[in-house]
Amino acid sequence: MSDCSDECNLADLCSQRHWSIYWLIIAASFIFVVGRILTLGGPAESPFQSANDRSRWATIRALGDHNRYEIDDVITDRSTHISWDSIDKVQHPDKDGQPHFYSSKPTLLPTMLGYLYRGVKEVTGLRISHDTVSVARIMLILANAIPWLIYLWLLGKTLECIQIRDWSRYFIVAVAGFGTFLSTFAATLNNHLPAAVAVAATLFCLVQIQNRNRKSWWLFAVCGAVAAFSAANELPALSFFCIAALVCFIKSPDGFLIGFLPGAVLVAAAFFGTNYLAHNDWKPPYAHKSDGAQIASIEDQSILDQLDNEKLPDNIASELAEFDLVVPKVMRVYWPFRSDKELNRWQIEDINGQKFTILNRDGSNQYTIHQWDNWYAYDSSYWTGNRKSSVDEGQTDTALYAFHVLFGHHGIFSLTPIWLFSLAGMFALLYSSQLNLRWLSIITIVLTIVVLSFYIFYIPGHDRNYGGHTSAFRWAFWLAPFWLICMAPIVDWFGKSKRGRALCLTLLVISALSALYSADNPWSHPWLYEIWDKTGLPK
Repeated sequence: MSDCSDECNLADLCSQRHWSIYWLIIAASFIFVVGRILTLGGPAESPFQSANDRSRWATIRALGDHNRYEIDDVITDRSTHISWDSIDKVQHPDKDGQPHFYSSKPTLLPTMLGYLYRGVKEVTGLRISHDTVSVARIMLILANAIPWLIYLWLLGKTLECIQIRDWSRYFIVAVAGFGTFLSTFAATLNNHLPAAVAVAATLFCLVQIQNRNRKSWWLFAVCGAVAAFSAANELPALSFFCIAALVCFIKSPDGFLIGFLPGAVLVAAAFFGTNYLAHNDWKPPYAHKSDGAQIASIEDQSILDQLDNEKLPDNIASELAEFDLVVPKVMRVYWPFRSDKELNRWQIEDINGQKFTILNRDGSNQYTIHQWDNWYAYDSSYWTGNRKSSVDEGQTDTALYAFHVLFGHHGIFSLTPIWLFSLAGMFALLYSSQLNLRWLSIITIVLTIVVLSFYIFYIPGHDRNYGGHTSAFRWAFWLAPFWLICMAPIVDWFGKSKRGRALCLTLLVISALSALYSADNPWSHPWLYEIWDKTGLPK
């Protein structure tokens, strides 16, 4: 009896020691993030660091102060030195047919933050229109820093379920806290951090379900909700949601049906419901980039000059008569979402905002008329014509783009070389019976290949911009929890010797310095890009 009691006390002491060290690392990272947030903005500065986060902030203000999603009044506000306008916006008619501007970002996260702002306003009396810097700092601490704390805690709890050395666990938590670009983006409003937190929570649930054989319905419900939330913030994470659903169904069909599925449906309903409230449409803005459904076709070469002179030809007017157009105007549209430069476009818009698109291929007599369905095409749109900056022009060379995504100026492995351990660990886990994480290695390998292939090969060349004006290839950030856990066997192997530990620490330092380089503004180019730009090498 005494021996058993002594063993329990020893286990408790070891656990306390583990978490004392974990919390020292987590606290240091948390303090860094909070400190960075508290330095945002100043007497002559804006707390908003890019068009990307301003787009969400505009929705938060519109919802919190006016209970609407239209941001027209917000983006034209010139009452202070702070700009609220953003290139990440769309325009379309509301339910009354009146055109308005909206954020192009998915609505669920900004809606949640909009109601969080209402709570902040009620408690503090601060308004984001007048107390912008103070409100932004409070909001970022609540929406980013606290979830960041949860993210690191979840990772530590997950690592406790894996049979590796203590040093390896501490090292991986340190990598999570300082060695990835998620720490950099924790000081700005974005969708990547919430997605990564949701993925970490999903992995924690899956380890409990798969490795510890826990089948509580609530664990499945949380798993379904957080997996769905990761997909709500990162579209490619839909693939992970499907895999998580399959794992849960195979492990426990009952748990899947009474837990996972209801949790996922709840988040899906919130995602599509807020989108419908905002846009009066079930499809999110990024699904409205097309020319729309074809409604008529005309063969007539003579109408080209009339269209170029912004006049509506009679035969086109007759085709559109059933739509009751009133004093239509025609304007030439240069589209950014096609690589085919020979395709001409004209947009027809009447005084009530009703729109149609006319398409013609050079040298052809064929003209097609389409119901307008591109919310990104409006007067002064950044995404049309020649307004885009060089970084948004895109890279049409697939091989060059793949190189820079992996090993070049925005390279996953060049900026964050610690991920080389993860790459090796994915395959090491396939052959490790001791760690019992073969299922996780398979999921990680599949997701890594699918996600990178999606952005390298599926995305059109004009949209291959490395994530825009940003410090790293941000579209892969949500994979960080997978990569962190997968590096466990490699870190554990190198951790056996002093030289191995020295190598681990060297790669961590390089990765942390890359993340720290852009700490002042994550929406800036990485240090490798700055060097690359000076050399004149192809980007």
